[in-house]
Amino acid sequence: MTNSIEYDRIADIYDLYVQTLADVPFFLEQARESSGDVLELMAGTGRVSLPLIEAGIPVTCVDNSQQMIAVLQHKLRDRGLTGSVEQADIRQLSLNKRFSLVIIPFNSFSEILSVEDQRCVLGRVRSHLADDGRFICTVHNPVVRLKSVDSRLHLYHKTTSPDGRVLQLWIQESIDLAVNIVNGVEFFEEYDLHGVMQSRRLLEFRFRVMSKCDFENLARFTGFKVVALYGDYTCTPYQEDRSPYMIWVLEKDSPNHF
Repeated sequence: MTNSIEYDRIADIYDLYVQTLADVPFFLEQARESSGDVLELMAGTGRVSLPLIEAGIPVTCVDNSQQMIAVLQHKLRDRGLTGSVEQADIRQLSLNKRFSLVIIPFNSFSEILSVEDQRCVLGRVRSHLADDGRFICTVHNPVVRLKSVDSRLHLYHKTTSPDGRVLQLWIQESIDLAVNIVNGVEFFEEYDLHGVMQSRRLLEFRFRVMSKCDFENLARFTGFKVVALYGDYTCTPYQEDRSPYMIWVLEKDSPNHF
């Protein structure tokens, strides 16, 4: 597996807890500018891909989780949309097609824990990218992200479903500084109208934090050059002390690099 989280265990409730749309306008604009087919890796249930497909952009969605992919396929059918959906380990991806834009949104690349696997994934990205195409990868800014990693249990998200259920997501995280890997646990809770807990699920997760230098060196090693580095989805230039993300925009360094 390329990622370190067993998403199959929470695929049926994932969309109840993860509802952000903050990055969708950014990726929609980037996809329109690319004027070609888009490949989203680690696409999950289609939080980003579906708005692109609804806008008439041809998108191929790839994820390793069978259940997350099943939810995405169900959404496509319900909305009468057409999109290519593949379940695959992206370290071994081979679609026999090149794309104008390849994206890995939502810090998902950080879930690939080893440098060897990261290099392998970027090599696969490069082989699927058109010579004039672009690759966009979002990762955590470690300076900002690690401020909330304190081994305490935090209420991360609370919402009410249309039928009145209260949904809460609690997160506890710690970091192994020897390897720059964050280890965490998520608790997904559901309460009825009377405040009685109806269900609780536990999901363990791990992700690797990378410095700006680490990612840039990795990108160059695998044949990419940096076109832009944004700190948020309004395309503000990255600032190490305050930007929530590192949004990397990459192109092939040379068509004959490999």
